[in-house]
Amino acid sequence: MKIRKYIARNMPEALQQVRDDFGRDAVILSTRQLRRNSRFDPTDQNQVEVTAAYDNEITSEVTEISPTDTNSILGDISHEDAYVPEKKSNVSHDFMENRNTPVNKDEQINIAIENYQEKQEFKNSSANNNKNKSNIDKMCYEFRKNGITEEIIERLFHSLLNEDKNHNPKTYTELLSFADNWFRSQLPGCRRLRINQKRQVIGFVGSAGAGKTTAIAKIAGSLAEMRQDGVVIISTDNRRIGALDQLQSLSQIIDVPYETAFDDMEMRLTLERHKVANFVLIDAPGYGCRDETGYRELKRIYSSVDVKEVYIVLDATNDFQHMMDIIRSSSVFPNPRLLFTKLDQVSRIGTILSASFCSEIPTSYISTSDQISGGIEPANMNKMFTEMLGNYRQQVLDDE
Repeated sequence: MKIRKYIARNMPEALQQVRDDFGRDAVILSTRQLRRNSRFDPTDQNQVEVTAAYDNEITSEVTEISPTDTNSILGDISHEDAYVPEKKSNVSHDFMENRNTPVNKDEQINIAIENYQEKQEFKNSSANNNKNKSNIDKMCYEFRKNGITEEIIERLFHSLLNEDKNHNPKTYTELLSFADNWFRSQLPGCRRLRINQKRQVIGFVGSAGAGKTTAIAKIAGSLAEMRQDGVVIISTDNRRIGALDQLQSLSQIIDVPYETAFDDMEMRLTLERHKVANFVLIDAPGYGCRDETGYRELKRIYSSVDVKEVYIVLDATNDFQHMMDIIRSSSVFPNPRLLFTKLDQVSRIGTILSASFCSEIPTSYISTSDQISGGIEPANMNKMFTEMLGNYRQQVLDDE
């Protein structure tokens, strides 16, 4: 028996290497996920390790024969010159030690039947694996189509193999249920503002056009409905033309106080004037992922007033890599939370699920419309993933 290890970028590539070396009759002994060192470095990719084996005797092609057809199995063998072939059998260990020892014809029949049955079991196992592979391929295709990243799909596939080491065939519905439970155990939790706590100073950060200002107005309006005179909005955005006018107009609509502060001294004085406010929401300029100077300046302002949480505002229409670049740049702030906007403009929610999954940062809110009133809601990423799977399950029912 030959045994080799293969390392590749993903499972399909590793299996192709196995097939190139050993052919389709190779046996997979184990698989292992090799985690990358940094989730923010796009050049540092996950890899998989596959250990495979090939045995010429066990995996050789079997002709269609009947176990009772002993003549076709044994050929013309006499009692005197019958020898045991180099195969697994129920014959004693002493007999296997001496392969030149003659055996009777009944023992030869038992050995041949046993070998035939082993090969038939191997064929059936291969058929089950092919059926499993078809359902898994179908599920992975649907995930990719909905924006789930390749890294997450490979980790799901690896967990599926570990969970079912016997490779028992699973229906498509069973695979979706396994994926649902696995994602629920892996996705980070959701964290929203706690209404019953004392004064909270919340900072917001994100790229230009992500929807920070509108999201702040939506949250402030919701809080003001529950606690009057307990909310104030402060803008530090002195970059974008019209930013201050926009936030001032929104604050008038929701009837919430509005202030400006462009450095740490002004910020401390502004908070002192509104020391009775329970919630202070700070708007910031839009920074690109490479604007290190802007992030340092904002961090200095936030640190001067002891900002406890920072909401990273992400545009749901952006691609996964752009989201991860913004998250990486914003990791300098304390207690980050994700806030996704413009969900009403996307049809594939797998991208935001992937960003939540890979960043390992809790999600606070999701913005579902451009309406100021009622256009934002607390996030529930597990529910979003389950709803995505519900569409696949409905497709299965429709096909049936």
